[in-house]
Amino acid sequence: MKFDCPSCQATIHNKDVKARRKEGFVLQRQCPQCDAWLRLNPKMEAVKNAGLMTQLIIILLNFFSVFPEYKTELSVVGLVGMSLALLIILKTKREIV
Repeated sequence: MKFDCPSCQATIHNKDVKARRKEGFVLQRQCPQCDAWLRLNPKMEAVKNAGLMTQLIIILLNFFSVFPEYKTELSVVGLVGMSLALLIILKTKREIV
């Protein structure tokens, strides 16, 4: 996966990132060109995490058949949550910390 550094405008491959640090649920990456720390917009990070948590909860509910009569509806909600998280991961621009 590639992303652009807003500081130096370089296109960076995820495997070329110098360092990563985690503060709670927020993941920051260091640009290999200019050493700036980058992260997703905090609002987008929260929406991404909500989508991933929704997906996890739906998988567990369906796996243990907690609500078997709502299996299809829960699957649709889980698919929407995962799609939202994936869209944010792929399309949201990074910002400088």
